Amino acid sequence: MNGSEPTKIRYGIAIAAIAVLAACAPEIVEERFEPATSHQEYRAALELLDLDDTALGQSWIAAAEAAVAEPLTVETPFEEVVLFDPHEPRAIGYEFVAERGRAVTVSMETGIERYYADLFRVEAGSGLVMVASRPAESSEIRFEPRRDGRYLLRVQPELLRGGRVVVRIVATASLAFPVEAVGPGQILSYFGDGRDGGLRIHEGVDIFAPRGTPLLAASDAVVHRVGVRDRGGNIVSLYDEKRDLLLYYAHLEEQMVRQGERVTAGQVIGTVGNTGNAITTPPHLHIGVYQGGWQHAVDPWNYFVDPPLTVPQPALHEDLLGSWHRLAAGTSLRVGLEAPAVGPRWINRNPLLRVEGAGDSRGSGRLESADAGSVTPPIRDAGGTRDMPADTPLLVVGAAGSVVRVRTPDGDYGYMDPSPLASATEMRLLEREVGLRDPVTGDLFRRLSGGGAVEYLGSYEGRIYLRTEDGRVGFVDA
Repeated sequence: MNGSEPTKIRYGIAIAAIAVLAACAPEIVEERFEPATSHQEYRAALELLDLDDTALGQSWIAAAEAAVAEPLTVETPFEEVVLFDPHEPRAIGYEFVAERGRAVTVSMETGIERYYADLFRVEAGSGLVMVASRPAESSEIRFEPRRDGRYLLRVQPELLRGGRVVVRIVATASLAFPVEAVGPGQILSYFGDGRDGGLRIHEGVDIFAPRGTPLLAASDAVVHRVGVRDRGGNIVSLYDEKRDLLLYYAHLEEQMVRQGERVTAGQVIGTVGNTGNAITTPPHLHIGVYQGGWQHAVDPWNYFVDPPLTVPQPALHEDLLGSWHRLAAGTSLRVGLEAPAVGPRWINRNPLLRVEGAGDSRGSGRLESADAGSVTPPIRDAGGTRDMPADTPLLVVGAAGSVVRVRTPDGDYGYMDPSPLASATEMRLLEREVGLRDPVTGDLFRRLSGGGAVEYLGSYEGRIYLRTEDGRVGFVDA
C-alpha cells in the first residue's frame, strides 16, 4: 500500500435576473442538455401577448419565481409523483446536493406534452447559474459536477397543460470501476492516508486483487503516458478530455496500451501487480484522479463507488393525488425530505473527509480546505417544519415514498405522513347567502344562496373553505 508517483434565506432574485453564464469549474453537460432559453422565451411571449396582465398569466409567472425562491429540499435518490392541475398554474422546485465525481440523472416521466425543466447551480453571493435544460426530445437531464455544490431543479408546464409527472433525481459513480471482477470492498487504502511517516499523503486509493487481474480503462480517454517510475513501478496514465481528468494507474504487472492510443471505458489496459515501492505488499492497483493537472489530486471514491442508495423509494400514496382533505388533528409539515436511513454499502475511510461545505484536498503531499464555506446552505433544511392546526384543509399535490406533499390554504407546500388526513367530504347547509372568494386572488367569483348545501373542506386562519358542485374551491370569512 504505497503512495502515488505524482506528489431561511431567500435567493432574492427574479427569474429574469438569473445568470446564464457559467462560473468557474462548470459542470460536465452533454451538448443536448446545454442551458436553453425556452422558459424565458415562453414568458416573453406571455408578455408580448399581454397575457402577463391576466390572472392566469400572472399566476404562471409567480409560480415560476416561487419555485426557485422557496424550493423544497430533498436528498438523492429521490422520486416524487406530482399532479399539475391545468387550470391552476404551478411550478415545483427541488434543491439538492450533488458531489464531485458523481453522475446525476434527473428524469421526468409524464404525458404532458409541453413543459420546462431547468437546472441551476446555487452560488453563494451571486444567486443561481443555469446549468442545463431538458431538451424537447428528451425526458431527462444528465450532468456531472466538478465540485460539491447545491443545485436547484424547476419543473413547470405551459399554461393550461397538466397531468402527472414522476420526477426522479439519482446519483451514481461517474466512472467505471478500474479492476475487473472485484468491487469497492477491495479498496483497502484510502485517499488521505499518511505516507513516509506523515510527510506526504496518499493521493489515490489502493484496490487489491490477484496478480494478473485485468485493469480496465475507467472512461473513454487517451493514453497519456506508459512508463516506469520509482514509486509507481510500471504505470499507465490516461487523460479523460471530456472531464479534464488524469487517471494514474500504478504498480502494474503488465502494460497493454501505447502512449497516444485511444481507449474506451472497460477496455483492458494492463494487469494488477506490485511493482515499484509496492514490492513488499500484496498485488494491488494504486489509482489516482487528478483534475486539471497533476497538482490537483481529488479523492477517487465518488468516481468509482456508487452511493449507498441509487434506487429511490416508490410513492405509496399516489391514489391521494388531487384530493382535498382536512386535518383530523394538528400536525407538522416538513419543508424537505431526507433519504431513507440506510447503512453505507461501502464506507469511504478517507481520514481527511472534510466538514460540510469544505473544498478538496489539493496539491502534492499537502492539503488545503480551498473552498471552505463556498457551498450555499439550503433555504430551509430538510428537518424544518411548519405546524398546522386541526381542521386545516389541505390539497394533496404529490406523493414521495411514504409521505405526501400538500398545499396549504395560503399556497405553501410541505410533506407529511398522510395518517392525520380525514376525508374532506362533508355537506353543510348555508344559513345565509355568502360570497365565495378565490383562495389565490381573494376575488369574489360566486354568491351562494342561503339554505343550500355545499361541501365543507375545513377552516384556516379565520376563513372557511368550501367547494361548489362544479369543483371550484373558495373561502368565506368565518
